[in-house]
Order: sequence, then C-alpha cells, then structure tokens
Amino acid sequence: MNASGHGIWVELNDLAEVGESQEAYVFYGHGHDPASFALPVMDQTYLVTPDGQKINTKLDKEVGKWFAGYGRVGDVGISPLTTFWPGNYVFVAERAPSYSNTTYRLTYSAAEAVINAGDDGSSCFKSGLPVEITPDKPLYQIMNKDNVTFSVKYNDQQVNATYSAYPQMTEKNVQSGFTGDSDSFVISFNQTGLWLLTCRYDVPGDGEWTATYDHSSGAFKTGDTVSYNTTRYSTVLSVWVRK
Repeated sequence: MNASGHGIWVELNDLAEVGESQEAYVFYGHGHDPASFALPVMDQTYLVTPDGQKINTKLDKEVGKWFAGYGRVGDVGISPLTTFWPGNYVFVAERAPSYSNTTYRLTYSAAEAVINAGDDGSSCFKSGLPVEITPDKPLYQIMNKDNVTFSVKYNDQQVNATYSAYPQMTEKNVQSGFTGDSDSFVISFNQTGLWLLTCRYDVPGDGEWTATYDHSSGAFKTGDTVSYNTTRYSTVLSVWVRK
C-alpha cells in the first residue's frame, strides 16, 4: 500500500488481556475518504497464535457502519477474535490476487496487525506471509519520536525489498526506500496514531492467471486467462504509535 493508491489495512486493539474477545476490522480505500471504502475480493482471514497455530476466522461484510474518527463508512470486513494465551497474535487479511493489465503484474497483498495478550514484552511474531516484517521492539511499545528498526524477508531470504510508512489519516510525510544490501530499515515515528507500514517484493517470471473478478474498465472478466511477467508480494503492517 502507498499513500497515492488504494490499499488494504487492519484495525484492532493491539494490547489485550488474556482471554479477551474483540473484533478486527478490515478496510480498503483511503483513510481520508471513509465513505468510499469498498472491500475487495478477499481470499482468507486468519489468526496466528503465539505458538504458531493458524486459526481461520470468519469475515462478515457490513455496509454503512459507523466508526469513531470515520463516521459512516462504505464496506468494511469484521472478524471476531479471542486471545486465549499470553504472547503475540497476528491477524491477517489476504486479498484475492489482483492483476494490472498495464504493467502485466500479478499482486498478492495482505494486511496484518499484531495483538499482544498479557503485556509480556514480546516483539517476535510470524504471519506466515511470503513477506515477513519484524520490529526490533514490541509494536505496542512504540512511542512518538521513536526510531524503530524493522527487518523484512521474502520466504526467509534477504532481498532488496521496497518499504514505505506514513500516518494513516494524513497519507503525508511518507518515509520510503529500498532495503538494498541490508534486510532492515529504520522508520522515524514522528506522530501518534495509526501508521501503515508496507513492504513489497517483485519476482520476475512469466505465467498465466485465471481472473477471479471483472475488471472495472472491462479489460478482462471473471474466467479470462491473462498473462503476467512479474509477481508482487505485499504486506501492510498496522502500527499504533503512543504518546
């Protein structure tokens, strides 16, 4: 996700009690235009427990729901969650693959957010996504003015990935770049609230994909076979910055 394009992200309570239940919210669009939120075709949602179990979750779509800070929104996905044990949980919402008929790129994108149950101080978590993002401190302990180092790997391998981060409600002051010869980068959190941190990696290679949706401009329709020359894997991590 970047500040100029539509993107998917997750919102939830990132610090919970053991045994607490809550709802995770999946949004797609721009934070400054909530009435236009429109949930894309989704693949799956799931919760990864501290011991690595993957629990598939139900995602209900609602239209016109009211949220503090947004008002009444377009489409939103709602998924009920429970944190039964201490540690970090990762909630993941995966889009169905999307295709660009101008760049001939197939994209797999997912949003994730971490819940720490029991305030155990853990910074480690695994989502099971191709692009994994890891901070050098617990996400729920990130404060305004903190400089935090994140590492990113594709299938456990060091790669030259692209990253970007910005406060979700403004979509301004974007910090972005490439990891280059390192698998890490630093984000300077200079504002409180929700930030969206995106890491993506492109894999060259020809292939064919059978469309699972109708293109908005009619370039292809469900069931058509289209050719691609690049596959992009993108992960969007939600980070709540405290005062």
